[in-house]
Amino acid sequence: MKEDDVLLREAAEEGALVGPPGMGELHSTGTSASANGFGFSSVLETEGMKADPTDVRINNRIAIFNILFPHGALSRAQVSRRIGLSRASVSEVVASMIDEHILTENGRSTESVPGRRGKRGTQIEIDTNYWNIISLDLSQEFVIQGVVSNLAGQILARAEISIASPKDVDVDIVVELCRKVISKAPGKIFGIGIAVPGVVDSTGTVIDSRNLDWNNVPLASIIQETFNLPCTVDNDANCALLAERFFGDGEPNLIFIQISMGIGAGVLINGSIVSGTNNAAGEIGHTIIDDDDTPCVCGKHGCLEASLCVPALRARFGDLSAGDTDGRSDILRDAGEKLGKALSMSVSLLDVTDIAIYGPADIVNDTLIDRASEVVNERTMSVVQPRPVRVRRCEFGDNIVMQGETTCVLQHVLRAI
Repeated sequence: MKEDDVLLREAAEEGALVGPPGMGELHSTGTSASANGFGFSSVLETEGMKADPTDVRINNRIAIFNILFPHGALSRAQVSRRIGLSRASVSEVVASMIDEHILTENGRSTESVPGRRGKRGTQIEIDTNYWNIISLDLSQEFVIQGVVSNLAGQILARAEISIASPKDVDVDIVVELCRKVISKAPGKIFGIGIAVPGVVDSTGTVIDSRNLDWNNVPLASIIQETFNLPCTVDNDANCALLAERFFGDGEPNLIFIQISMGIGAGVLINGSIVSGTNNAAGEIGHTIIDDDDTPCVCGKHGCLEASLCVPALRARFGDLSAGDTDGRSDILRDAGEKLGKALSMSVSLLDVTDIAIYGPADIVNDTLIDRASEVVNERTMSVVQPRPVRVRRCEFGDNIVMQGETTCVLQHVLRAI
């Protein structure tokens, strides 16, 4: 028996592979939400499985978790004042969340308020020691990777499996990676999240992933049955969008572009992820912007992805003579212009003024960003849209997709327990 399998079996025997109590089936993040009373969307309010307004318990749990995520510490009285719940209601909900190891008391007291009598309140915060979240990223070209995180999104451990091609990734390899990552988890498993390039439906089925060559793969159900743990499966660009919003510099209205082995986009409007009728919103890579015959993996010709994905641009770099920096700059300016043209209509349609572009530094650099910014602003600035569009490089590190997937797991599991 493999070492990972031994560790996995031992963890199961010790109760480490037990999802939160009361869990139902979880599959994939939804896509609509609302901004909260503080003028910004919260980590549990970007997805479409919103609790029924009559379910007071779930709404209260979400509100309390939101104001503490990721590193907040408040007394029960402070929580009560901030979210507008009675102290009795807050105390009841907090007690249940402490029992479930979602929250914990940190032992510190709030500062006394001059002129106010009474005992100082003990602070509560997210419990980062009990539960672990498993997040996998299948969007890279030569590696699939996974991390163990706590409920605040801090990464505790990681594992990866090298691949020769994205098309080498199958369900068995994903299961193997899950085992590797789970074996490194120091706590009990809260849930598993998997980010996939392509279209994912609300059941966690990968409807279409051209880069992985997958069609109608019920990945969430397979992983959930294999490990007896909650599992969500989500689009990789949407995961990265969430990470940029809650751990980075993203605004509530944001277009996020990910340039990797394909071109993906995530769209956040008033704090809500836009999904679309077929869960295919953000597939900007398959917008035709060229009249040439460059073939795309989708079967069409002239798609943005066919000329702007990392493999295509690096192939063009490889055709240059050594030291041809001017030629390299020309390629990147051309790429920036095409991307700017593709984004301009979306900017005008949605009135978005924040665009974050993520990708390797040899491609997503000042040359590409500056040209894309010029084109977008030239085509969108008007009397009705006088504010310049901020087109910028996303400065998040390599963990962006997995950290975003962690929030997807939080969104689902906390609504279900």
